[in-house]
This record gives sequence, structure tokens and C-alpha cells, in this order.
Amino acid sequence: MAAPLTFNAFPSSDHVLSSAENFVVYVLLEAVAGGAAGASGARLPLNLGVVLDRSGSMYDERRLEFVIEAVKFLADNAAPDDKIAVVAFADSARVIIQPDQIHDRAAVRRALDDIDLLEIGGGTQMALGMRAAIDEVKKNLAPTRLNRVLVLTDGQTYEETACLDLAAQNRDQMSFSAMGVGVEFNEKLLMRIAQDSHGKYHFIGDPAEIPGIFEDELEGLRAVSLRNGRIDLTLSQGVQIREAFRASPEIYPLGTPLLEDRKATYEMGDLEAGVPASVLLTLVLPPRRPGPVRIAQSTFRYEVPGGSEGASSIEVTVEYTLDRALTSRRNGRVMNLVDQVSIAKLQAKAEEELKMGNVDRATRLLGNAIQGTQRLGNVKATQALAGLMDQVKKTQTLQTKAAKTTLLQAQAVVRKTQMLDPEALKELQKGG
Repeated sequence: MAAPLTFNAFPSSDHVLSSAENFVVYVLLEAVAGGAAGASGARLPLNLGVVLDRSGSMYDERRLEFVIEAVKFLADNAAPDDKIAVVAFADSARVIIQPDQIHDRAAVRRALDDIDLLEIGGGTQMALGMRAAIDEVKKNLAPTRLNRVLVLTDGQTYEETACLDLAAQNRDQMSFSAMGVGVEFNEKLLMRIAQDSHGKYHFIGDPAEIPGIFEDELEGLRAVSLRNGRIDLTLSQGVQIREAFRASPEIYPLGTPLLEDRKATYEMGDLEAGVPASVLLTLVLPPRRPGPVRIAQSTFRYEVPGGSEGASSIEVTVEYTLDRALTSRRNGRVMNLVDQVSIAKLQAKAEEELKMGNVDRATRLLGNAIQGTQRLGNVKATQALAGLMDQVKKTQTLQTKAAKTTLLQAQAVVRKTQMLDPEALKELQKGG
């Protein structure tokens, strides 16, 4: 029987200079779930709450039409044991499809045909929609189900703090995926909701992409094989964490951990089979005498759906040496991820500079990011960042629709970990 999980640690260098003060080593902690979904390979039933924005702007660009098509896709692909509730919101929220009604095609069709007739106003009160969906998911909450709320909106919402609080308060029971359509929504809010609850964030530039995004979400949920993963890390004496980033399947900062007795924990959420879940750490090491040294211990803990809990532990070791030539050798795969994280940081810094009106500094940062994507051979990221820089030079701002669109596209591309083909991965793992 195949192991449910592999967990490995990859230092950027196996050798550390003994005499160096504050020697920096990057460490990639990577877990990959094996096998098919479920404890015995069976597909796990879904328990979803779908939150749909039906504010007035959703009638622009046929957005609501594509949402209806996406809900029909969910209904057509729901398994007999799936529970899927659908909530529409504007100034108020209404459950338009109960969890068991998703299997009644006539009921689904009536609900979607009548969505225009709902007396729920024309504003955007997303927290009300989220709360209604959470209540529906809780009706069928079970550790043997995949419990998630999907939120789709095209606008700024009132009470953003309430949305964040709802995701935070319920993250131990369900994850939240957030989908933003167009350019008027608050991408920072939607990213935060998804990242904090281990769901997914999607930027939907073209409303015609909505059904495909729903399909991707459904495929990802079907592929989940392990639940509630987390990395427990214990640092050796004198070792410090400077930075921590989620490195795959998406790149985003994890913040500075509050270390207690040199311990840190990183929540990883559910794992899809074959998709790496990883954290990239920047560690600062003290000087030591030459010889092998353990710099950290780590355990990946997880739940097998419908089964038991599991854990996989590793030690992170390096060799202290006086030979500078040995310390210059790098793990190519780890350094590739370090470069990708650096590019994401440059893009984020450029965005902040633009908000402060520092256009020249922003374009220089974007230029540095583009050089990085070119060096990595990441054509999509290069094109996205080049398009953003062109828009910035033309408009000197992010306030135009074209500029905001290119920004959101660049964020989405840069945030996604560049997946390497197997042969390229072999070359990088040689440390060349």
C-alpha cells in the first residue's frame, strides 16, 4: 500500500561556513499527499455553501448568466451523497437552493430562473451571504466530508472586518474559496479570506471564465486525500527564522511566527493528491565548529478522511565547514523557489509604491521583477509584469480599469508557483 504522504526538507546548501556570523540558509519543507482521495481511495462527499453576489453590477458583462451556468454545472456533477447549498446576496441574503435540493434539477432550474425576482436589494453585503452559507454547511458538517464555502463577488462589500471574522471563526470547520470578477472588488480582502482559511483565491478577468473556475474548484475538492495538514517546527539553539512563505501551490507570506520555546506551527489545510504543499523558510544560523549539525526538526501532521491521524517527521541537517567552495554549492530547485518568492515580493512592493504615488520607484521594482522572471524562463509572468509596467507608464496610476486589470492578472500569475516539468526538475535537483 502506498504511503499516504511524503515529507522532505531541502536546504539551499548542505554546507555552512563555520566562521560566518548570521549565515543565511533557505529550507524548503515539502509535503506531497499520495494516492487517491479518501482513506481507502474513495471520493469524499462534498458539503458546500456557494455564495453568489446578485448586486446590480452582476448584470454587467453577463456576469450573472455565467454564474447561473456555473451553478448548473455543480448540479449536473453533484454525486448522490453531496450536499450543496446556494445563497444569493445583495443588501440581504437568501438561501435559494437547500443542500439536498441540488439533486432536484427542476428545483435548481426554478431557483435560478427566479434569481432576478429576489427582493434582496442591489448593494453588496457579503458578510450576510457568508453567514447564511456557513449555517447551511454546518447542517451537514462532518469530518468525513469536504466542507467549504465558495464566495463569488464583483464589488466592494460593506463590513469587510465581519467577512474576515467569519472566515477566522469557522476555519477549523471549513475552508473558504473566494472569487473576484472584474476589477471593482477588493482583492486584498478576498486573498486574505482564502489564505487565512486554506481555501483558494481566483481572479476572474472575463466573466466567461466563471464556469471553468467552478469546475477547477470541484476537481480540486475531488482530489483532496488528506485533511488539516500542519507543519510543526522546532529550531535548534541559536537558529532564527527571518521569513516564512507559503511556496506551493501558491506563494504568499506567512508572517513572523510567535516562537515559544523555539517552536513554530504552519497550518497547511487540505492536501490534494500529488500537489506539493510547502513552506520556504529563511533561517539565520550562528557560527559553529566544523561538523554535521541538526538545525531543526519538523513534523507534518494530518488527518486521513474517515480514518486516523498521521504524522511524518524529519530532521534538517547541514555540515559546518571552513571550505568556502563547498558553501557556494546550491540546491537549484530551492533557489528557483527563492527567486519566485523574491519576484512576488518585488511585485507587491511595486504596488505599494504606486499607491503612494512613487511611479519611478515602482517601475524600477517591476523592471527588477521582470529580469527575474526572464532569468527563470517564466514567460507568462514576464508578459504579465511587462503589461503591468506598460500600463503604469501610460497612466501613472492603478485607478484606471486597464491598469487594475493588468495588476490583478500579474498578481495571479506571479502568485502561482511555477510548475517545472520532470526533466527540468531533475536538473535543478542536481544543484547545478
